Amino acid sequence: MGYFSKKLEPLKLAFKHKLRWRYTRREWFLGRHACLGYDVLKLISGTPKEVNLQKGRVDLLLNLLRDPRLKPKAVSLRRLMCREDVLPLIKQLEFFDCLPKKSPKFILMDSFSELTDQLFESRRDQWLFACAYGDVSHTTEFESQFKCHGLLPVESLEKQYLALFNAFEARWGLVPILFLHFPIALEKRQLYIDRHHGIVEVIQKISKSVKNLTPIQINEVEIAWPEHVSEELKNFPYHYDVKTYEKFKVQLDGTGLFR
Repeated sequence: MGYFSKKLEPLKLAFKHKLRWRYTRREWFLGRHACLGYDVLKLISGTPKEVNLQKGRVDLLLNLLRDPRLKPKAVSLRRLMCREDVLPLIKQLEFFDCLPKKSPKFILMDSFSELTDQLFESRRDQWLFACAYGDVSHTTEFESQFKCHGLLPVESLEKQYLALFNAFEARWGLVPILFLHFPIALEKRQLYIDRHHGIVEVIQKISKSVKNLTPIQINEVEIAWPEHVSEELKNFPYHYDVKTYEKFKVQLDGTGLFR
C-alpha cells in the first residue's frame, strides 16, 4: 500500500461504515467470531456480506451500547502491541455504533472472546478494548496507561449474554443467533478447559428460554491438529484439522440459513 493510500485508509473506512454500511439495503449478517467462524465460513458458498466484531467480548459490547464514547482507539495502541495483526480486530469496534439499521439475516458468534480475551481500560479516558493478554506488550508505559480487568468471570456470563441477546432483539427483532463452541480437546490448560465447560453450560441453559439462540457444538472425540500450520501456531490449541470444520459446516447447513 502506497503512502497516500495509507493516509486515505481511515477516511475510506469511515465512509464504508458510517454511511455505506449504516444505510445498506443489502442482505448481511453480524459476526462476533474468531478463526473458528472464519474457517467454517470458507467452506460455505453464497453467504451474505458480513460485519464482524471479533474482539467484541460480551461485556465490552454492552458497555459500548451504554456509552459509545468507550469505543477503542486502535491508533493509540500501535506501539504497545506485541501482535500488530490484532490491531485491525480492535479497530473493528470503533465502528460499533455504525451497524446497519436493516436487520441481519442472522448473528454468528463463537465462544473465543469470552474464553480467552482480557478486558483493558484506558486510565485517562476510560475507553475499552479486549484481546489476549499476550497480544499487548506489558511494559511500564503500557501499565501506566491501561488497567487490566482480566478474563470475564464465568459467574457473570449468564447475565451478560442475556443482556446482549435482549439488546439484539430490541434493535433488530428475533434474529437467529448461532453460537459456535470452540472445541477444547487440544487444550491442556485447566483454566480454559473449565471456562469452556462454563460457557457451554450457560449457553445451553439460555437457549431453553431464548428461542432464537442455537448452540452449535460437535463431538470432540476425533478432533485433530491441523496438518499444515505456521511454526508460531504449532502449539495453538484452537486451530483444527479440516474434518473438524466440515462437521461444523454440516450443523450450520442444518439451520437452513445458508441457502
